[in-house]
Order: sequence, then structure tokens, then C-alpha cells
Amino acid sequence: MKTVRLLTALLLGIHATIAFPQSDSLRTRRLTPAAMQADVAYLRRLLQETHPGLYRYVPRPVMQARLDSLAGQLQHPLPFYAFYGKIEGLLASIRCAHTHALPHKDFDNLFRRTWKTLPFFMVPTQNKSYVLFSVDERVKPGYELLTINGQSINAIQAILEPYHWDDGFIQTSRSQAMKGWLFNLFYYWFIDQPDTYRLTFKNLSGDTVRVEAPAMAFTAAFSQMQKLAVNKQMLAWYNTKPTRHPWRVTFPDDVPQTAHLRIDSFGGRGVNSSAEAVTVFNAFMDKLMATLTKKGIQHLIVDLRANPGGWDSQGIELFRYLAKADTAVQYCARQHSLTNDIESEFIKFSDLSEANRKNVKNELEREADGTFTLKGSSARFTPKPNRFRGNVYILMDGASASTTSEFLAVAHANRVGTFIGEESGGAYEGGNGGSFVHLTLPQSGIQVTTPLVSYRNAVPEPLQKGRGTLPDHAVSFTLDDVLNHTDSVLTYTKELIRKGGK
Repeated sequence: MKTVRLLTALLLGIHATIAFPQSDSLRTRRLTPAAMQADVAYLRRLLQETHPGLYRYVPRPVMQARLDSLAGQLQHPLPFYAFYGKIEGLLASIRCAHTHALPHKDFDNLFRRTWKTLPFFMVPTQNKSYVLFSVDERVKPGYELLTINGQSINAIQAILEPYHWDDGFIQTSRSQAMKGWLFNLFYYWFIDQPDTYRLTFKNLSGDTVRVEAPAMAFTAAFSQMQKLAVNKQMLAWYNTKPTRHPWRVTFPDDVPQTAHLRIDSFGGRGVNSSAEAVTVFNAFMDKLMATLTKKGIQHLIVDLRANPGGWDSQGIELFRYLAKADTAVQYCARQHSLTNDIESEFIKFSDLSEANRKNVKNELEREADGTFTLKGSSARFTPKPNRFRGNVYILMDGASASTTSEFLAVAHANRVGTFIGEESGGAYEGGNGGSFVHLTLPQSGIQVTTPLVSYRNAVPEPLQKGRGTLPDHAVSFTLDDVLNHTDSVLTYTKELIRKGGK
């Protein structure tokens, strides 16, 4: 699905701009019971009238009880962030990766200039949290974070992860709450906003290191990180700017007849429509297929790790270039919406263009259960004549989401290749997305994003609903990989190719 690129840059590769710090007025703001109850009632209407996945993982009576309970909790004034936590906690409990709330419409400015958070960039791996970038020369990359202000990192993780927006029950996706600038913001929003952080680390020798660090806004913290020699190598490796098109291919010299196709996202700079997305992607893929044929490539590694998604159409096209069968294949079993009412007060807040809104009734077909099926959503797609016919190895992890997770599920169901890495970040049976409502709760100003379309992938019913595509070979990124710029998953894949394994 056309993913909401929410906070993707907060995980890696964001660049600071000059900005002057400001105070956070939301910290001192209090909301009255009447204001909060009005916002909850408005949000409830939005969810019940438009969210196609509201009861996908949570039974209707349970979700209705949660909504009733939230309304009943708002009998006394609350600080802004306490109320925001209740809203985001409710939305996260829907278990939809495209349903979330942000505290304010001016999110980018507040993040860069105002929210003073933990001034370290953390990376979670193997159930621990490690420093990648530091503002203190005493704390080096690879140090393990043990406590923040006396609270263990495990206790903090247990508090924060339930606020993260994820499909179903996918832990590899939920752990993204502990990564990068998003972790720092989650701590600030949902735990505390201290002026000073008392931190305990374990260094690479196993010794305990205690430091106190002032809370810093992103721009100030990142500026400090760039100045410190301790971060020089990590910044050179990991703080890279995106390329014009997020696809590239290399030919490893340590494994014969092999190509490594890296797809950062299903997008491309300047692409504004699904048709444009197909055109630019197919131009790249046609050229790639010709090159693979010319070079006699027998093994293709398709690297989709940390790919947050993008245009559905590009995911479908990638499948067509890799499909094994000669016959047309169904990609999506059904896409449906709860409403076709273009006059709805919520649809006017959607990202649908005026032309698309006018055409909604022509695109949707009413079903007996009152939902509306998107016409053509169950179309079958013919494999490309010039498709790759060799061995395919697909790399994935918990940040392989949205369009990417759809591709992974359909490719897995159709046995396109061998899957290596971690459980994908989107539900195997499908998620929610397509188009989105971006709504401001009128009393608090909290920004809510919800999907309009539910997807059912053309895959067999999974044994466990709400799980991602599972790898054939489970391999995880390690701390040594981070510190040495190595790649255990890719290394494993190459060894598999050398041994002729699948």
C-alpha cells in the first residue's frame, strides 16, 4: 500500500538543520474533561465509520468496551501528554501499522527545536539496547544502555512498546519503538520529560559507566554528535543521504553468478502517481533483467530489509519480474472500505484527490455485509516475459512493512524464493492502508491518521493470524555487525548460495 512515511527518518539517516530551541508549551497544558470527552467522541465516530480494520484483531465487544472505558476515565483534568498517551494507546491497541496519533500538527518543528529528549541514538538488537551515536566522549558506540533515571531498559521497553503502531502481533515490528530518535520521543511522550538523564551503561569490557546528560532537542544533539570523534566512523557508515531512486544492484566478487538487488523503498523521487511509479520502476527492472541475462547471473539476492513500503504497484511489478509460474497470479484477494460516502465529514480530511473523491462511487461495489469492495482489486497479474528464472533469495526484517510486507506474503505463498532474516513487519494475511484520513482532534490538536482500505492478500489462511511472513532461515543482525559494518544476514545468504542450499 502507499505507505504513510511516518517517522521513517527518525530511525536512520535524518539530517539536522539550523534551528533555535524553543520551550514545549504542551508540557504545561491541561485539558478539561469536557474537551477530552469531545475529542474521544469525535475519534470514536471516525473509527467506527471509516476504519476497515477496527475489529480485525480485536473483537467488536472488546473494542467497544475499550472505547467506553476511555470515555469514562476522563472525569478530571489531565496534562496534555497524559491524554495523548491514552489516545495513542487506544489506537495502537487496534493493531494496525497505519493507525497512529502525533501530539501536534507542527511535528517536524517540535522534533527539531523543542522536544528535549535523550541525546543518544540507540539501536536495539538481540533484546538489548546499544549506543550508535553519542553526545558524550565517555560513551562510545556499542555501549549497552542499562538504566535511565533508575529504571531498567527492560521496564522501559515494556512501557513503550504497547504504544507502537504494528500489524497484529509482530514483535520484530514492535521493537522499532526502541530504535533511534523514535525511542527518544516515545520516552518523552509516554514516560517523562526530565531536564537531565541519569544513565547507566555497560562498556565493551563489561564495566559499568555512569553519566549524566542534559536533555537536548534533535538539532542540538545531532550537531554535537557530528563534532565528536567517537561518532566519526559510525556517522560515515550509517548517516547517509538517500539516492534519487531507491533501487540499486551490485555484483559480489566473493560468490559466483550472483547479483544483489537492494530496494530501499517502493517509491522514487518525483513520483506522484501509481502509473508513474510503474513506469520508472519497470525501466529500472527491464534494464536489470537484461544485465542479469548478459552476465549469466543464476542467483539473485533481493534485499528488502528496512523497506517501509510505498507504491503498491511497484510491489506487484517486482513480483511479476520474479514469479515462477507461467500463468497469471492473483496478488490481492480483496480490498474493501467501510464507506463510499463522499460527503462524509471525515472523507474531506483524506488524501484522496478531488477527482478521486468524485469517482469513489464508481470504484466501489456494495456488498451484502454493508462494506464496499474496490473494483478490480482481485485482478490477476501475468509474469513478465523477461523475468528472472534463476534462484531468488529474499532478505527481510521487522522493518519490512506495508507494500513490502504484501510483496513478501504473496511471494512466499507462490514460492518465489528462499526467505532469510527476521519475521516481516506486516501481517501475512494483509493490512490496512491505501488512502488515509489525517484528522485533527479539535479540542486537543492531536493529529490522528487512519486508513480507509482493508487489504486481504491472495495467500492461504495463516496458522496464526496477525503474524508476518516467517523466514525459511532465521538470521538476525548483531552488535558486531553494527560496530564493524558487516552483515551476518547477507554473509549467511552468500554461504547458502555457495552450498547450493535453499
